Amino acid sequence: MRLNLARVKRALMQQSSPELPQASSLSIELPLCEPSTASAPEPSEVPVHVESKPSKPSLLASPDLRELFSRHVWRRETKRRLKRLRPKELWQLLKDERWTIFATLVFAGALVALEMTVWRDLSHEAWFTLWATFFSVVPMIRGAVDPDVCLFGGTTVLLLRGVILPRDAFAGLANESIVSIALMMMIAAGLESSGALEFVPELVLGRSRREWVGQLRLHVAVAAVSAVMNNTPLVAVMIPVVEAWCRQNNHHVSRFMIPLSYAAILGGLCTIIGTSTNLIARGLAQQEVPELRIPFVEIGVIGLPLTVAGGLYVVLASPLLLPKREPMMSSVVADPREYVVSVRVDARYAHIGRTIEAAGLRHLRGLFLADLQRRDGTAVPSPPPTTIILQGDKLTFAGDIHGMQHILTLPGLNPISSAEVATDFEESAAAGSAGDRVMVEAVVALSSPIVNMTIRDSHFRSRYGAVVLAVHRNGERVNGGLGDIVVKGGDTMLLEASPDFLEKFKHSSEFALAVDAFRVSPPRKDPLALFTSMGIFVAMVVLNSMDLIPLSTSALVCLFAYLVTGVLTVQQARAAIPGSMLLTVAGAFGMAKALTTTGLADRLATSLLSCFSWMGSAAAVSSVYVTTSLLTALLSNGAAITLMFPISLTMARRAGIGFKGPLYALMVGASSDFSTPIGYQTNLMVSGPGGYRFLDYTRFGLPLQFIAGLITVPVCVLYFS
Repeated sequence: MRLNLARVKRALMQQSSPELPQASSLSIELPLCEPSTASAPEPSEVPVHVESKPSKPSLLASPDLRELFSRHVWRRETKRRLKRLRPKELWQLLKDERWTIFATLVFAGALVALEMTVWRDLSHEAWFTLWATFFSVVPMIRGAVDPDVCLFGGTTVLLLRGVILPRDAFAGLANESIVSIALMMMIAAGLESSGALEFVPELVLGRSRREWVGQLRLHVAVAAVSAVMNNTPLVAVMIPVVEAWCRQNNHHVSRFMIPLSYAAILGGLCTIIGTSTNLIARGLAQQEVPELRIPFVEIGVIGLPLTVAGGLYVVLASPLLLPKREPMMSSVVADPREYVVSVRVDARYAHIGRTIEAAGLRHLRGLFLADLQRRDGTAVPSPPPTTIILQGDKLTFAGDIHGMQHILTLPGLNPISSAEVATDFEESAAAGSAGDRVMVEAVVALSSPIVNMTIRDSHFRSRYGAVVLAVHRNGERVNGGLGDIVVKGGDTMLLEASPDFLEKFKHSSEFALAVDAFRVSPPRKDPLALFTSMGIFVAMVVLNSMDLIPLSTSALVCLFAYLVTGVLTVQQARAAIPGSMLLTVAGAFGMAKALTTTGLADRLATSLLSCFSWMGSAAAVSSVYVTTSLLTALLSNGAAITLMFPISLTMARRAGIGFKGPLYALMVGASSDFSTPIGYQTNLMVSGPGGYRFLDYTRFGLPLQFIAGLITVPVCVLYFS
């Protein structure tokens, strides 16, 4: 009798649990006999059976691939995407942008008429470049699409057509001005972290009870600092300083926010490093006209008179043209029930011991469960749907007042008084970053990815780790369910967020401004870091003003000094790089090169000169200033100055004048947008804290726009051209 061990093992495996490994593939047959009488079998008599290993499954037989190409999956994903195309929201978007669409169609019709009549002699490459530029610029109007995406898309089309070469398309990435802008933004972050930015203005503001004295002090202080550094971080730091000063001296914040932005803009026109547009124009000029010298403070011949005139205008016109409005947070503390409602769970509540999802508190219409606090004080911010509700829990909901009425009618949820909610707000603000949640006031940037999306579809809560309490637009609160509100560029949001929200999104391109909503305490100042940062920065400015070291070199040395001394960390430096703006300018370089090589810049310059020929010798400068100002109001200032540069250069050559006059008119026109909140970053930043509407900028800024033109054009013609 012979026993097959492999069969025995297989039998045992069938009786055991399936998790055990399979039997060995080696089977040996042994005789059942006494050891003493049995002889050892010969090796040839031992049969060995080796079972073949199973072959690997084919890649095409993978269940993941089968699911990827399944009709059911494609049908499901198609339906999910089609749900986003809601006809009602699309129709509302068309109504909101009807004037933009009308102007675009009129301009397209004018281009078609030119192509068929007076501009018929233009080459096919020139017309292709013109239409590519048109379709790249139109989506940028009012921030519909990010400028860097539009301009790099247009450059890509021109590159594929062969209008420009690869070295022309990517020349902007290697330009010295792009590097200088990035370095200056990182240096500004070092000054901000050390507390140097608010040190001088806070010292100069004083404690005057007269409004015009405070406005004049603010204008002088901010313009002086803005002349030697980028104005965007300066305004971001000065907003809480000015608000605290207004509270202490009983002034309306709305009388100081637009003057703050205008002072930063005008001060930046006094030196070549005062604003990024000056650096962009300088880099383009050095690339196209290498023999042209642009001293550090020469533009101050225009900027200083503009700054003086702007300060006088603000003092004289603000009592008549600027409104008196309260900021958003004053209404929150006065009546917190308009934004949040807090309830306490007692024994009558029917869903004690159940999850938030099972209790029906997850998908409430126009209402979000923002916070849950246990009886022992443990906080669960933005509680997940699996959180268990216990007796004594404090639930805080944020959203629409009509949705809150439903919560207040549920038995077992006792409302907490408005006074207690307001006290909690103020205590959490006083706790600062030590608290579990902070109140944040954020202004949505025009290029933010959530623009034209509802708050619900943007997954705001999971994307940013924050809950929207309210949305203000044009100085008024947007009513209705929060989840159904379509986000627009320039909207001011009141958020309840995690403590690290400000660190993540303070320098993000998704928000033009993100600050602590209460701003009850200024940042702590390290005296050593403050004087170190100011000393290094002053040395850099002096070296640049004397033209001893190139700007990019001195800025790089200053940055490394900040890193070595600990004034700035590597993480802060990386976060301060304005990637979107740099890519916008770099993408516009390729399109500007196409305008020159195809002869389109020459034709546009000739047409503009003929339109302004009635102004005589001032035609070139006037046309550059007016056209650039209009483009800046519609597009970003970086895109406007880059696209207008080749036209300005050609216009100066055709008019037979020096290029410095049109160049400085180009700089001023790209920086001095006072009549709209969307043309310049600082105007958008102060719109929320000041509670402004669109027409507030037009009413107060349009006269200043004319004053800037009346000063810029004569100075450029008489002094530079």
